[in-house]
Amino acid sequence: MKDTYTHAIQVDTTTCIGCSHCMKVCPTQAIRIQNGHANIQPERCVDCGECYRVCPVDAIYVSDDEFKDIYDYNYRVALIPSVFIGQFPSEFSITQILNAVHELGFHYVYEVEHAVDLLKEVYAEKSKEKNLKPLISSYCPAIVRLIQVMFPSLTEHIMHLKAPHDIAALYLRDYLPVIVGSEDIGIFYITPCASKIVAAKAPEGEDESPIDGVYNMNLLYNKVYQILVNGEENACEKQEADLSPDAVNWSLSGSEKNYFSGRSLAIDGMDNVIEFLEKLESGQISDINFLELRACDQGCAGGILCPGNRFLTVERLGERKNNLQHLVEINGYRNPLLLKADSLKDQIATGPVLPRNEMLIDSNVEVALRKMDKLKTIAAYLPGFDCGACGAPTCRSLAEDIVKHKASMSHCVFVQRIMEKNYKLSPEQAFQMIEKIWGENRLNKYMDGHGKIDN
Repeated sequence: MKDTYTHAIQVDTTTCIGCSHCMKVCPTQAIRIQNGHANIQPERCVDCGECYRVCPVDAIYVSDDEFKDIYDYNYRVALIPSVFIGQFPSEFSITQILNAVHELGFHYVYEVEHAVDLLKEVYAEKSKEKNLKPLISSYCPAIVRLIQVMFPSLTEHIMHLKAPHDIAALYLRDYLPVIVGSEDIGIFYITPCASKIVAAKAPEGEDESPIDGVYNMNLLYNKVYQILVNGEENACEKQEADLSPDAVNWSLSGSEKNYFSGRSLAIDGMDNVIEFLEKLESGQISDINFLELRACDQGCAGGILCPGNRFLTVERLGERKNNLQHLVEINGYRNPLLLKADSLKDQIATGPVLPRNEMLIDSNVEVALRKMDKLKTIAAYLPGFDCGACGAPTCRSLAEDIVKHKASMSHCVFVQRIMEKNYKLSPEQAFQMIEKIWGENRLNKYMDGHGKIDN
């Protein structure tokens, strides 16, 4: 069992007003309201960012690396996904965008999707193997962690493959030292989501990532856009700026499944993924060879750190794909990364993804069964309204917290009234319990200037 987890999603408790919006949308029920603000349970959080989307006061933020860290390296590489290019209006060319990224302090800019041509070959090989079905894509780290937390029996179905940004970084670490004449190379990934920040810092099934730092795409977009509108970008050194047409849309939902033979499905959005995996785990769905699962609507175009409209992004990437297809038909295309295909294939496998055992009620099976019976009994006494007044998202969540000694029955306001009626809890004690959950000053807005209830 782990004692600590790395997370990019953080809560600024000085800003949080304890509105519970985040608690209600969290797909893994990782959030509780305590002492008047949101508290994220690290063993449950998958960094999907649903809480980030709904916070009305921007108290939930994404923690990434400091940009000044790039200057710790003599030669600096910006690793950007094609979805970053798709954020910009079509009036700016790809060359202009790449040049603007250079102006930020990078010596070389490389698109993640160059690694996709290698992945397509690996997918073709794996689709011919006799694997446990269905194989589940490891592309989206939020989905990998979702399965660890909520569907542990499906972890063995997750493919043991590095993400495209890791494969691209491995290639650059082999290729660039020969060109640059130095091993002092820093590779920095521009991410559309929080979960990829965690994947770079604490990758599942790997000891470490070849990425040196990860930056919020929204931050880099603003910097690059300012350079573009001011016309400050300069011509940069010649580099591989184009992709194979099929690689451009790899980050969008529905792209991966096209390269896996047999029955393959693409599902996006956390709620949709959870609904499908529940049916898969219960045996209601079968005969599927491959699942492409993405946490965000439209895939990475809907990432929480993408500043642009996801539908316009999809449209722009589609236009780019068509343009590249036209160029390939005229000039042909050969991906230099594939020259290193054999050595890269030896490096892109990861270890198995394991369930998060911290989610177990108890590691001892006999004790766990007794606690499950207790949980069911407690849940039966709770009203089942899922009102959230206890600081937990559902009555079932509160029952789990009680069994794990993280809460008590008196956290439920309905149970409080019964206990007061039977003289087992005083009104003062009930009030103190509410203040412990929602904060000492939370109820002050209902008081007049003399400390009386204002009707």
